[in-house]
Amino acid sequence: MTASVLALASSQAPAAQEPPANTWRMENATITAVPFVSELVDGKWVQRMPAKNGTLLEVHATLNVDGDGSFGPLSLSDVRLLSGAGAMPLAAELVAVGVGTVKCRYFPAQIDAGRPREAALGAGKEFVLRREDSQSPVLLRTRTPSLDLCMAFEVLGPPPPTLLWGIADRSLPLAVGSLALDFLPGPPLAQQTTDGDASTSRATPPTSGHLPVPWERALSSPLLWGGLALTAVAIVGGIAVLRMRRQTRNAPPGDAVSALDIPRVNTSHQPTAFARVQAEAGPGQRQFQDALAALRLEDWAQATELFGEAITAGLTPTFEAGAWGLRGEALLNCDDLIGASTCFLRALSSPGVTAEAAFPAASQLAAISSVERWMRTGSSHLMSAW
Repeated sequence: MTASVLALASSQAPAAQEPPANTWRMENATITAVPFVSELVDGKWVQRMPAKNGTLLEVHATLNVDGDGSFGPLSLSDVRLLSGAGAMPLAAELVAVGVGTVKCRYFPAQIDAGRPREAALGAGKEFVLRREDSQSPVLLRTRTPSLDLCMAFEVLGPPPPTLLWGIADRSLPLAVGSLALDFLPGPPLAQQTTDGDASTSRATPPTSGHLPVPWERALSSPLLWGGLALTAVAIVGGIAVLRMRRQTRNAPPGDAVSALDIPRVNTSHQPTAFARVQAEAGPGQRQFQDALAALRLEDWAQATELFGEAITAGLTPTFEAGAWGLRGEALLNCDDLIGASTCFLRALSSPGVTAEAAFPAASQLAAISSVERWMRTGSSHLMSAW
C-alpha cells in the first residue's frame, strides 16, 4: 500500500475575507453512516463516537477548483444537510472537517479562536480552518486544484433516505450509501507522537495509488466492507499471537517444534498488483455477512465455519480473498497457527487480492513466523522472562 504523510500544524496567517473568485465543483459526493470519525485533538488521534441514539454521517466528495485552486473562505455555519425533495434543513450538526481518500482524517469543526488548524498537503497547497474570535464562525480555506474533502455530521435517530448537501448556497445531491451501521467498526487509530509542542504532529492517512475511485468510496456500500473489518480483527489477531507465545513458554522445546508445521511463503504469495474491489459478493454473500457478524461478537469458531461456507457457496474473487484473510484471523484467535497461516497464504495468492486484504495477511504471517522462530530456539529462550 502507498501512504502519504499528512502534516497537521498551527499557523498564524491572517484570514482573507474576499469571496472565492474561482469556479468550483463537487464530484462523486457520497454520504455514509460511520461508527466513528478520527479527529486530531491536542496532537493525538482520537475517535469521536455518536451520542446515544445518534448517527454519524460522513460526506465524502472531490472538490475541484479552477484557476489557482483557491477556495473559500467558506463559513462552516453555512454548511448543512438538507432533507427530501423540498431541501428542508435537517437537524444535523457539523462535527468534523477533514481530508482523505480511502479513510478520512478530521479536525473538529469547532476550534478555538487564534488557533488555526492546517493540513499540509504538499508544496503550494493549503487546507486551513481558522476562527478569528469566539463570536466568529469557523472558516475553511483550501488551495489545490483537487481535494478529497470530508465532512462529518451527527443526527439524532435514523436519517431520512434522501439527503442533499447544502454548501456555499448550493444544494448538491448525495449518493446515499449505507445509512445503517451493519458493518464491523474499525479499531482505535494509533496514537501519534508530537514534535515539540502539542500544536504540531504528524500522521499517515491510508491512501493507495492502485485503488480506483469506487474503492476510495468503499464505505458508501455495505458490501464494500474492505479494510475496515480486516484491520479491526488484525489487531485482535495480533493479541492472539502474543497470547500463544506466553502459553508455550513452559512447553518442552521438542513438543513446541513438532506441534508446528507452518506453511512457507514463496513468490506466489507476494502480489505485485492489487485487484479492484467488486461491488457484489456472489452466491455466498449471506454467509459472508453472517461471518462478519460473528467476528463482531468475537465468536471465532462460528466465524471460521461461516467464512468456509461462504467460500464453498461461491464468492467473487475479491471477496474470496478477503474471506480467506478474515478466516485466518478467526483461526488465529482459536490458537490455530497452522490453519491461520494457510488461510493468510490463500488470501495472498488469490487473483482477487486487494491491498486491504494483503496488508493484514502479510503482517500476521510475519508475526506467526516470529512466534515459530521463538518456539524453535530451545529451552534457554523458552525459559526467558516474557
